[in-house]
Amino acid sequence: MSTLTERTAKKYRGRMAQNYETKRKKQIRWDMENQIVAAMLHTLRGSVLDIPVGTGRYLQLYRDYKLNCTGIDTSEEMLTLAKKKKLPGNLLIGDAQKIDFPTKSFDHVVCVRFLDLIDEPAMLRVVKELCRVAKQTIIFTIRLGDKYVLKVNTATHDARKFKAYVQKQGWIIAEEQPIFKQGWQVIRLGRINGRKKTRILEHADPH
Repeated sequence: MSTLTERTAKKYRGRMAQNYETKRKKQIRWDMENQIVAAMLHTLRGSVLDIPVGTGRYLQLYRDYKLNCTGIDTSEEMLTLAKKKKLPGNLLIGDAQKIDFPTKSFDHVVCVRFLDLIDEPAMLRVVKELCRVAKQTIIFTIRLGDKYVLKVNTATHDARKFKAYVQKQGWIIAEEQPIFKQGWQVIRLGRINGRKKTRILEHADPH
């Protein structure tokens, strides 16, 4: 793993894990992500893999939508906090770069607040794994731009290269919703089946 990816894997421990949701619930982007992910999920049925599941941000949503959830995270501390919510879900230690499940094990996969925290090689490995284990739908957040920009704590990924890579895996962007104007996107992928239109809904920047 690269320096950024290693830091991300080690970051959410101890106090950082304990304060994770408390800090982020104050963010406007957090609420917007919740609304968009809920809208993308609400018609889906079956099984869902949430990776990294973190503190179980969407466990209540999966319960409400009657989705059978498996959650995977590298952080035992985050999983302990998720388990304290006492909501349905099989919560396991694991790595998004090498998911320990067979191909097409889950109807849907959710991956929020992760792909913009890892470098490009790691991001491509994760996306390949998400595409491998999902049958129907992949919902994720990512930061996209005109070129790949790696910073100390985050990465903006090359939009054109990313979309070409997704298509190479046999998937296509079915829905794309930007948040603010800094490149953050919530994206829903579907398997390529002859339909090649992308639905883009613009959100006003509240700042």
